[in-house]
Amino acid sequence: MRKDIRYVVILVVMILLALLCLYCIFADREKEDDRNNTEVTGTGPIPTERTIVVPDKDHNEVLLGTVRFYTVKLSPRNIESVEVAVGKETEVTAKLVSEYITDALEDEEIELDISGIEEKDGICIINFSSSIRKVAGSDPELEKMILDAYSMSIVDNCNVDGVSFKIEGKAYSTQNITLNDGEVYLKN
Repeated sequence: MRKDIRYVVILVVMILLALLCLYCIFADREKEDDRNNTEVTGTGPIPTERTIVVPDKDHNEVLLGTVRFYTVKLSPRNIESVEVAVGKETEVTAKLVSEYITDALEDEEIELDISGIEEKDGICIINFSSSIRKVAGSDPELEKMILDAYSMSIVDNCNVDGVSFKIEGKAYSTQNITLNDGEVYLKN
């Protein structure tokens, strides 16, 4: 009789361990399913999306509009579409859009300086400092993604016919990309 009780106790313990193992397996599968259901909306030149809110300088303006711009994410490497809430009185200019892009690039530790932005005959001309050459020399794909982000953002948000680039007031020329003086990189 004692022998029977011992077998019953061992059997109950084994059943409880088996149930615990099954619970752990299925709980882990549900977590795995949740991880697999995260949607990747883009890689490479297809933008992903996120929204951030930037309050106005007085922190009390009613936010009524948005500006969508593109930036570069390094991990995973892609061009990301970002939407920023702006105030009702905000004038969306190429300078404003480029500031958003430059700030977002700094978040990725990509340091660029823009010497100036002007519009001539319907073309927005972005004049980079020589800092673009450092980025270009280290990564040709990154350079193209940066130029794409600036040009697509400005064409999408500003009333321009195209975007052109310069470096320190001269034709845009790096070891990877050379544009003639006044050559339009992206047309609207």
